[in-house]
Order: sequence, then structure tokens, then C-alpha cells
Amino acid sequence: MTKLILIRHGEPDYSFVTERKFKGHGIDLAQLTERGKELARNAAKDERLNGASLIVSSPYTRALQTAAIISKERNLDIEVEVDIHEWLPDLSFNFISDDVVKAASKECTLCKGEYAESYKRNWEKLSTVAARAFKGLEKYLCYDKIIVVTHGVVMRQFMYQDNIPYCGILEVDFSKSFKWGGWIEKK
Repeated sequence: MTKLILIRHGEPDYSFVTERKFKGHGIDLAQLTERGKELARNAAKDERLNGASLIVSSPYTRALQTAAIISKERNLDIEVEVDIHEWLPDLSFNFISDDVVKAASKECTLCKGEYAESYKRNWEKLSTVAARAFKGLEKYLCYDKIIVVTHGVVMRQFMYQDNIPYCGILEVDFSKSFKWGGWIEKK
């Protein structure tokens, strides 16, 4: 069993990538705002991080920059884990605006995160997000406690919380037998 300290990335600034008309994964090159950097520095001071041996980060810039700030404060190495990347709102990787992401998110909610293969959608199923994230983190089960810097949608596959703020923290006991909880209705 490994204790995961899941941390959502700091506040991103999409102006740089928007000005350059980046699309698809290019949008994920967005860096943190000054507030986002400050949130990461504050998260690094949280006592729940004490005793962690490693930081595992999503490859997206906003997560890596958050992990780098925490690494500097905590003197911990960072491993990049591709499979804890953000939910994919457009499996064609051609989206050019936040409108596509919002529409996909709305449809995902209406479908409760899943769809039959006969009703193929252009967004990633939440069960797929969970499966890839769980599989990606299995290789770290040799550690007692790690910090995982990732994204809100990924974090919710481990433990549901309706609103996870930037640099919000969730603690999860993770093992190879960890099971996805499925869609959770808002109360």
C-alpha cells in the first residue's frame, strides 16, 4: 500500500498559448500565473507532504511547473508519468478553444462519464482515465508515500470531491487492488 498525496496543479495562464493560436496539446504548454506559483509554494509547506520520497508529475506544463516548485522546496526528485495526464476532451487532438473543452465536459457529465462503443464520442471515458492513471502509478507501489501532481479530473477518479481548487490536496491509500468508484452523483 502506498500513500498518494494527490495535488492539483497551480493556476494556469493560457494567454501565452492563446496568443500563439496553439491547438490540441499545444494548449497544455500553458505555464502558471504568479498566483499559481504562490499556491504551489504554499502547498509545498503542507504537513501532509512530510515523509514523501518522490514527486510523480503529469507531463503537462502546469503540473510539471507545480511539481518543480514543490521539488525545490522539498528537495525531492521528480518522475514524469505520462498516464496521469489530464482528461482528453478531444481524442482527435485538434481542439482550438476552451469552448470545445466546455462542450465535451458538459456532454461527459450528461453521459455520466461513459458511452457505449456504438455511440462513440470524441472525449475520453472516465473509466479510461481511471484505468490509465491506476496502471501508471502501480510502478510506484514500492514507495511508502509519494506526491502526485496531476489534474482535477484525474484526482476525482481516486477520490470524489466536487470542487478541487488549484493546488488542492487529497490523500489516498493506493494498492494494486484499488478500484474505480464509477460516476458519483452530486448531492
